Amino acid sequence: MTFASMSRAGLLIAALALAGCATQPAEHEESGHSADEHGPDHEEFARGPHGGRLFTAADVQLELLLKDESGGASYTAYLYDGHHKLTRPTREVLTAALERIGGRRDSVAFRIDGDHFHSTSAIEEPHSFRVDVTLRRGTALERWSYEQREGRIELPAEAIRSSGIETGSAGPANIAVTIETPGEVRLNSQGVVHVRPRFPGQVIELKKQLGSAVRRGEDLAIVHSNESLAEYTITAPTSGTIVGQESAAGQAVDHESVLYTIADLSTVWVDFPIYPQSVGRVRTGQRVRVRSESGPPLTGSSTIRYLGPLLEQDTRVSYGRVVLDNRDRRWQPGLYVTCAVTVENVGVSVAVPEEAIVRLRLGPAVFRAEGTIFEAQPVVVGRSDGQTTEIVAGLEAGARIVVRKAFLLKAELGKGDATHEH
Repeated sequence: MTFASMSRAGLLIAALALAGCATQPAEHEESGHSADEHGPDHEEFARGPHGGRLFTAADVQLELLLKDESGGASYTAYLYDGHHKLTRPTREVLTAALERIGGRRDSVAFRIDGDHFHSTSAIEEPHSFRVDVTLRRGTALERWSYEQREGRIELPAEAIRSSGIETGSAGPANIAVTIETPGEVRLNSQGVVHVRPRFPGQVIELKKQLGSAVRRGEDLAIVHSNESLAEYTITAPTSGTIVGQESAAGQAVDHESVLYTIADLSTVWVDFPIYPQSVGRVRTGQRVRVRSESGPPLTGSSTIRYLGPLLEQDTRVSYGRVVLDNRDRRWQPGLYVTCAVTVENVGVSVAVPEEAIVRLRLGPAVFRAEGTIFEAQPVVVGRSDGQTTEIVAGLEAGARIVVRKAFLLKAELGKGDATHEH
């Protein structure tokens, strides 16, 4: 079996089998308990009375906990003397530095809060970083360091190449804000002609079949006139396609009888509803992208040519219309479609391809990339045109991320134990 013939999920598995195993911690789920380590091996470390990570120097101990709270995660720290007795901090100064993937650094300050320290700012997700802790007691300075990983995957270079994972940079983009609405392909009534007899009589012969292409002036039918008792020929008043045949040979006809309906199918109309909440946002001249909802995938685009001036009494909706080129006869009247109306074009400072966004338990995320290391980064998404999506929070312009095959990393991440231990 070749990579081209494998399923998407199997592609990465096969690549990893060829190139080696991935190092991957679990995607975490939100929890209310405190925790202190998240890594592939769930490394054991000394814990203090409150369950946090315990650091020891000659005559002092520091217990550090990262807690999930309603306002976000934060650090709490406790001091103990050389005899493991809780000591209330007074003039001690505690700080921490968090070094994240890509060389980003966060500085964490602490305030004294009763018998413990508490960080003055929330600790942003993901909680994956190298932590450097500094405790100043008068002239004495104590330093400790440790590594904490969360939502991180490390892959062999060969696995990355084989799986097709690609990276790029988040950055500014123009996004077309759209409103999607159902629609229907219809005949362009401006190109529809109903062929009627000139004089009452009886149909002797119909020369064309339903679906036939005809040229202007081409013979269509022979009718025996009741007035002259002679036969006369009816010709096509326009070129087009026979889309309706409303009579048969031997049938009596008059001026109101329709023998054929001829339509110019080189263009078609697409009509779509405009609901009250969209009135005022949808205007003539706006670009509309049309895609089919059944059968072979079809896409096309045009601009709004017509807007209904009134809301219909019963349905409380108005209608819009676009004209689509149909010279290749792709758009069949009666086909149901989806219309995406571009109501606004906006410039945003940080955006990513829609394919870069994955949905994890905590919500949307992207994968930051540094060499062969990938890390899930929760983000807040904004406007999207289906191809490019605005990132409101969680990612800075220039950040290196996975832009293609991010779903493979999500699948690999999901193999881990879904806990949230700090």
